[in-house]
Amino acid sequence: MDTATQQKKRILAVDILRGMTIAGMILVNNPGTDTVYAPLEHAEWIGLTPTDLVFPFFMFIMGITTYLSLKKFEFKWSVECGRKIAKRALLLWLIGLAISWLFMFCRGLLDPDMSSMPFGSRLWASVNTFDQLRLLGVLPRLGICYGLAAVVALSVKHKYIPWLIAIIFIGYYILLETCNGYAHDASNILAIVDDAVLGHGHVYRWESPDPEGLLSTFPALAHVLIGFCVGRTVMEMQNLNDKIERLFLIGALLTFAGFLLSYACPISKKLWTPTFAMVTCGLASTLLALLTWYIDKHGHENKGTLFFQVFGVNPLALYVLSDLLLIPISMLPLIGGASIHAFTFDNLLMPVLCSVKAASLAWALLYVILNWACGYYLFKKKYI
Repeated sequence: MDTATQQKKRILAVDILRGMTIAGMILVNNPGTDTVYAPLEHAEWIGLTPTDLVFPFFMFIMGITTYLSLKKFEFKWSVECGRKIAKRALLLWLIGLAISWLFMFCRGLLDPDMSSMPFGSRLWASVNTFDQLRLLGVLPRLGICYGLAAVVALSVKHKYIPWLIAIIFIGYYILLETCNGYAHDASNILAIVDDAVLGHGHVYRWESPDPEGLLSTFPALAHVLIGFCVGRTVMEMQNLNDKIERLFLIGALLTFAGFLLSYACPISKKLWTPTFAMVTCGLASTLLALLTWYIDKHGHENKGTLFFQVFGVNPLALYVLSDLLLIPISMLPLIGGASIHAFTFDNLLMPVLCSVKAASLAWALLYVILNWACGYYLFKKKYI
């Protein structure tokens, strides 16, 4: 097998894993109702569910792809490289802000409590919501962590990056232990820092502390750097069996170490604890090993991979699309005063399935398929 073929298949395995995470994110973010099966819910505070895996898996993959993209520049600073990093990081953050503002605008404009107001006043009130705009979130976290990880990869000798990861994890653990970091309220040091730096109106208002807040960005950065180190270690190996074995070994060690250390440092996605990062990176590495074995070892690149490949080749575009489609589907009253979402759920899914949880899952699956269909059209037309 020549090097070009190995490179192609290796990237395909990463694309498939990335596609699985995006499909999973769309699935768990868009249930029919708030009543869902337990595996489709996030852990309330401490613990781990399948739903808690999708975002950190994507962060892990982003670390690998950061290695692949910066390798083209030989890990050296240049104007083109710096511009690319800044553009991507800033774009992710701005898109996240734009989507947050757009949802606030639509909710305000469609709010029945504001229906008695003149349209101009209602429009202005809906537009002027910047004092309540959340500055962080999923896409901003991706942008910030990508930008910082890229800077580290270009500025720090790669053999020292594992030491940097360890320093971040140890420092963050000490912070949680000594500064009320496990409190699930506004007294948590993470919430205090977010309120002081960002302002109370610009953080996640449904829970405290913000699950994508400022301080938890540091272990999230270390999370991406783990992906980078795994990418560096594995992608530079020439023997396919060695790559698979190394991915399995890394996965087993990280998962075991994370669960072992969880007796001292609880696993929590909402705090992005070091043990959470270790366990999820370990599981992601193991799954990537399985996909590499399936695709590279057995040559199954065209067997059962298309569905996730569509999500994987343009992950952020389809993730953003899944957010934007919610406006016409779930917010606008298009069918007898009800949204398409409400009408379909109440008049089609519930009568057939006779279970709120089953109907909620069915809606989420239909929504994933809808987004996949849009992605497949663009994929075949090579528009994105």
